[in-house]
Amino acid sequence: MKALFDLLAAAGSGRTPMHMPGHKRNTALAAYLKSLGADRDITEIPGFDNLHAPRGILKEAMAKAAGVFQAEHTFFLVNGSTVGMLAAVRALTRPGDGILLARNSHLCAYNAVSLNGLDPEYIYPGLSQEWQITASLSPRAVEEAILKRPFARALVITSPTYEGVLSDLPGIIRLAQGHGIPVIVDEAHGAHLGLNPLFPDGAVKAGADIVIQSLHKTLPSLTQTALAHVRDASLAREMQRQLGVFETTSPSYLLMASIDGCVGLIRERGEELFAHWGEALAAFDRLAGGLKHLQVMGYGRHHGTLPQNIWGLDPGKLLISTLPSSMTGPGLARCLREEWRIEPEMALPQGVLAMTGMGDSVDTLSRLGKALREIDQRLGPREGKKAPRAMPTAQRAVPMHQAERAPFRLAAMETTSGCVCAEQLTVYPPGVPILVPGEVISPEAIDYLRAARADGAALLGTRSQDEGFTAILQDA
Repeated sequence: MKALFDLLAAAGSGRTPMHMPGHKRNTALAAYLKSLGADRDITEIPGFDNLHAPRGILKEAMAKAAGVFQAEHTFFLVNGSTVGMLAAVRALTRPGDGILLARNSHLCAYNAVSLNGLDPEYIYPGLSQEWQITASLSPRAVEEAILKRPFARALVITSPTYEGVLSDLPGIIRLAQGHGIPVIVDEAHGAHLGLNPLFPDGAVKAGADIVIQSLHKTLPSLTQTALAHVRDASLAREMQRQLGVFETTSPSYLLMASIDGCVGLIRERGEELFAHWGEALAAFDRLAGGLKHLQVMGYGRHHGTLPQNIWGLDPGKLLISTLPSSMTGPGLARCLREEWRIEPEMALPQGVLAMTGMGDSVDTLSRLGKALREIDQRLGPREGKKAPRAMPTAQRAVPMHQAERAPFRLAAMETTSGCVCAEQLTVYPPGVPILVPGEVISPEAIDYLRAARADGAALLGTRSQDEGFTAILQDA
């Protein structure tokens, strides 16, 4: 079977396109068209299949991907992991159903709950005091949630988290499925898991019913490309139907060629490329091992036991903590950017996250390690200890799907204690909602949001534009 990218190269040979897109593969029109590969940008012409009713080349390409990722059924996603989560939740639920949702879920999972009018039971993960990040979701917390909602139609969890924290997926999935509850795993940050012994196994091997992965986050594929893996044939048919609801009807063949190319690269050269990735991580580890004030968690499997409340770690995520040092996370990010021309993934109040991927090399990760060593030598110890902030537990007053469409007004955040929130209030980083529509704004939530903003985090509201104001329901 030829790669989709190679077939696209010959698609316009000697043919006059009287179909979309409007650039007509004429790359002489503008430099950007040539640079972006418009000569391979086509629509669903004969021979190139239809993503929403695949019978030819795309069906074969997705079957090939299922083989590489050891899944039963695999779907290409060209609207990112977001569309996979929206479709997955709708495939397993009906309006009014109960659903178990890890509170540290991505915004798209909350949107899925709201769009489908579901009744969520939130499961709060633990907290790592040492690193001041969300820790693993424990099987015990999941079991307690199941006892509260034994008739929930699905469980949604995130593993790994943005920072690379893994949960006990085999244990959690076995527990939920034992109660007849299917499991959706947001594995957007873990498409590489289970593909090589360098990394731990992922959600597919653990037996999740639906697994959503973003290829572009760690593997060599273009931004916005993702996969959905489904365990059961009948569920796969429903997933296909729901993708037809949420995913574009004009899927980019450039993005699909990128997915197919990534799958082919892993199948043909995976062992070699993972070995190079491992060498790059080892090179970083050697350089970062002597840090005195900064601490690195990501590739820390050789440095002792796991942090408290953390079941496992993805060694491809490098969380660099500034908590023991005299520097802040944003300060470290600024030094890396301005002095070393290194752009980190994310700056948190307590550190910096550096994401590694298959495209990294010994040179790139050695550069990061050398930068950290030099910066570390200029630092002193932190005076006093910074107390970690635990995510406040929220109380629901109005169903989310009703609250987000109800009349609202804006009020100064400090005056909203006891009011009902009318928007999603998210602290970024890491992008987890602290309050969602319909929840009571508690004094603890206000303190948490105020402290996060003081630490330099952004407070994002879906309705309020000014960080000092919050949208609240008019009549609640």
